[in-house]
Amino acid sequence: MIPLVVKKEKIGPIIGRHPWVYSKALLYIPEGLSPGEPVKLIDERGRFLATGYFNSYSQISVRIWGYEEDEAIDLNFFRRRISEALSIRKKYVEKGNTNAYRVINSEGDFLPGLVVDKYGEYLVVQFHTKGMEYWRKNVISALMEVIRPKGIYERSEIYSTLDGKPEEKNGPIVGKIPDLIKVKENGLDFLVDIKRGQKTGFFLDQRDKRNALRKYVKGARVLNCFSYTGGFAVYAFAGGAESVINIDTSQDALELAKENVKLNGFKTEKVENIKGDVKKVLTSQDESYDV
Repeated sequence: MIPLVVKKEKIGPIIGRHPWVYSKALLYIPEGLSPGEPVKLIDERGRFLATGYFNSYSQISVRIWGYEEDEAIDLNFFRRRISEALSIRKKYVEKGNTNAYRVINSEGDFLPGLVVDKYGEYLVVQFHTKGMEYWRKNVISALMEVIRPKGIYERSEIYSTLDGKPEEKNGPIVGKIPDLIKVKENGLDFLVDIKRGQKTGFFLDQRDKRNALRKYVKGARVLNCFSYTGGFAVYAFAGGAESVINIDTSQDALELAKENVKLNGFKTEKVENIKGDVKKVLTSQDESYDV
């Protein structure tokens, strides 16, 4: 690995495990480094600090891989990182009868610039940086070996990052991807559009909030603003809600919301979908709701 020297007054954040190193923290940057090229960070006395990948397209010159000096960055490296991340998710997430969740959360799993979401037997990947794009083939190979999905779909066009936006890519990488994928979350079923839906298809980060809603809605009239595909509506009915009103600007999302209610065996006549701007809809009504 190419060594990069960190200024003595800038090593504190690295020792404190901050995952980014800005260009101004480096004593100098050698010419000819490619985005994604692995580098070794050292202090001015030559002592090892961390490994990372270089990116000339950003003020964030290095994103950190880890803190083991002799760790090679190769296919085995990606296999290990993905396996470690997956084992944590299986331990804590799949216990709850859930097969849709984030497998790789960028810096949080020491794979900076990479996001991977699992929807049943399919994966959605996002390369957020030029540096991670450099490792694309290894990433896809490792995902196929470790997780063995039926297909992988890319949504890297979603984010415009500080890092010099990767080439916009939105499409299948491996396998044939269905228009809708049926997934399970906390025992409830949902249809997800990973090709055209928001985020990577579903707001996976709202899982615990959706589940918590069940406790507060028995017999309630529920207003679900910015409802998207009805995740909170389904959980509301699972908690015994009397009725739900969904408001969203997307007709496609509202239609899928009703399908998700039906998919779980709840009565669709108890859900009303309103297409429109939430603020305008609410100011035009004189209604009150329990939740």
